[in-house]
Amino acid sequence: MPDHIPAAPEAAVSSTSRSRISPNPIRVLIADDDAAIRQLLEDLLEEDGYTVTSTANGHDLVQVAQQQIPDLILVDLMMPQMDGYEAIRQLRNDTRTAHIPMLILTAQIHTRNVVVGFQSGADDYITKPFDTAILLARIQSQLRRASQRPVHNPLTGLPGNSLLREEMRYRLEQQPAFALLYVDLDNFKVFNDIYGFARGDEAILLVAHLLQHAIAIHNVPDAFIGHIGGDDFAILTRASIADSICQTLIASFDQAISQLYHRDDLQRGFLTGLDRHGMLRRFGLLSVSIGVVTTERRSFGSATELARVAAEMKHYAKTQPGSSYAVNRRLAPPKSVPSAMRRRGVAVVSDDSSLRVVLRTALGDDGYTVYEAASLTKLPQEIKDDLRSVVLLADARLGASLWAFCREQISNSGLAMIVLAASAAEEADARAAGVSDVLRQPLPIDEVIECVALAAAAQGSAAPKR
Repeated sequence: MPDHIPAAPEAAVSSTSRSRISPNPIRVLIADDDAAIRQLLEDLLEEDGYTVTSTANGHDLVQVAQQQIPDLILVDLMMPQMDGYEAIRQLRNDTRTAHIPMLILTAQIHTRNVVVGFQSGADDYITKPFDTAILLARIQSQLRRASQRPVHNPLTGLPGNSLLREEMRYRLEQQPAFALLYVDLDNFKVFNDIYGFARGDEAILLVAHLLQHAIAIHNVPDAFIGHIGGDDFAILTRASIADSICQTLIASFDQAISQLYHRDDLQRGFLTGLDRHGMLRRFGLLSVSIGVVTTERRSFGSATELARVAAEMKHYAKTQPGSSYAVNRRLAPPKSVPSAMRRRGVAVVSDDSSLRVVLRTALGDDGYTVYEAASLTKLPQEIKDDLRSVVLLADARLGASLWAFCREQISNSGLAMIVLAASAAEEADARAAGVSDVLRQPLPIDEVIECVALAAAAQGSAAPKR
């Protein structure tokens, strides 16, 4: 970053020279197309001890702010070339300037104008003509708030949670499809415990660098990279290239991470340490898991909902060996099943929480009401009672009690059941119990959806109405 702002045309940018001498001057950047207002604000703020730079339009405001980061920005809403709304939006979308307090200067006191300003990313507003005492008080309030709220991670310098949430909210409001990539290091705790926090910081910095590299080689200027905390990161980018970015990141990480290990540990392929329960066990080498959620075929009501689904997909990615990613996409209904037969309830019974997460997300996206149970004893009674609309997906690892339950339900009620089997023996046991269908893992999730849809349609046409 340059130590000074390069010279600019006088009509566009004028920098005051009468600011007080201070070892750490607070820099305020002003944008207003009214020269008299600019001069008034310059004089007022300099007298109060601030260093002031002013611009005449939004375009110059963005350029100057990016060249020398100010501590606070005052921006008029109505300006030529680029208005204040767009200037604020661009600065909020730039990781270098996203954290800066921004106050609107406006002569238009209509509620709609102020609301749009806040939606663009403004922190407060001042009406013109302004009261000097109120203006200075609001500036001091925003500076104090900014100093108390760290918005960038001190290790990586990347935007933190607050800026990430603001960017997610903005992109959800703007409608164009985008993707959230939730990135996490696997086996980081044991690596940090054995190699020390300094080497752990190197691993985190490596991930930050590789995220920026992946975005750079895909030429995505509007991408947003955030550091959630610890070894968790996030990327907001175009939905169409989410897969490519994940693949680039995984390939570069798996190649680069070896430099952080001792040769013996690298050749052995694991570290031995204590897990969170104090149990001694082996841990694999560092890998990266990425949960991806896109808005291409699914809408989200809030940033919280978007983050939750991304966390679910990251959790599933962590169940896979080595570096991997999992993408949540809304699936189109299978053409072989009438749409009227597809909106039925499904119970997912499994002691595998990651399996429940994946099935709940996929089936919920496809329009089903999903019930979850960790065991057969916790299966809601209404599931057993509603014969027309229930398909039970059961994990074969529940063992002999599952087969007994299957036989009982099939004999007494005709409840449709699909079993996910992990071996030939489990598949044979399931078929012997008389279940509706058996699926062998691994398999594409859309095959599970298709199987559920067919079973639900069969139940709906065969079972009597109550």
